[in-house]
Amino acid sequence: MVSGALGVGGGIVLVPLLVLVQKMEQKQAQATSLVMVTMAAVAGAVVYLVAGAVAWAAAAFVLVGSVAGALAGSWIVQRTSNSTLQIAFAGVLALTALRLMWSPEELPGLQVPPLTPGLAVALVVAGIAMGLLSALFGIGGGIVLVPVLTAFLGFGQYVAAGTSLAVMAPTALVGAIRLTSPGLTQWNRGLLLGVGGIIGGILGARLALALPVDVVRYLFAALMVVTAVRLAVKGWQGRTRTAPPATARGDGDGRGGASGSATERERH
Repeated sequence: MVSGALGVGGGIVLVPLLVLVQKMEQKQAQATSLVMVTMAAVAGAVVYLVAGAVAWAAAAFVLVGSVAGALAGSWIVQRTSNSTLQIAFAGVLALTALRLMWSPEELPGLQVPPLTPGLAVALVVAGIAMGLLSALFGIGGGIVLVPVLTAFLGFGQYVAAGTSLAVMAPTALVGAIRLTSPGLTQWNRGLLLGVGGIIGGILGARLALALPVDVVRYLFAALMVVTAVRLAVKGWQGRTRTAPPATARGDGDGRGGASGSATERERH
């Protein structure tokens, strides 16, 4: 329902549930989440498509960047820690949420700006960020694409959500496939989650189209704030866990080294 209502993948809800409730390993939860994201995005995109709220030309440019970003992100996620990226991304989300909540202009829900060369480049760059985040964190990437489209590129909220879901489905699928070979994507569990994702995606999209634009915009901003806090905490915990312990060399409390030396002298 979160996916269909706000144009995001729903992984920001599903991944912590898989980790905290079903005790899945973090990277497996992220990869498996992409299967559900794909199915929920398709269901939600169909509803927006029927309502005329998908900008196909813009989606094509975003898709070029998002597939490249998903390929790069699936390579990075196997080889590096994401704590610094999580903290930086949390800051970007918080700033964008503020931009959405206090936007001086109100755009119609179905507003689509004219496609210019500059806009095309911006859409590809936004797609790269979307694909990277999709593969790195097991989310659809709409959490960054939708606010970019609405707050900076002049798209209406409904069109932004529908276009995001249209791009999200192939992007998440690429990430899920790429993370299968290292044994991270659990397809059986992901498909079962996806059945629920399809139902929720349809219901959420219909709910969003029935709500006023401002309500959807504020809900999305609130979701970004919550996500920002969660990512910042998670990133900080990751940095804390990887920091070298003070007692690594036996003198963390100021006494370990001396005690060890005394013991050695007694043995001799």
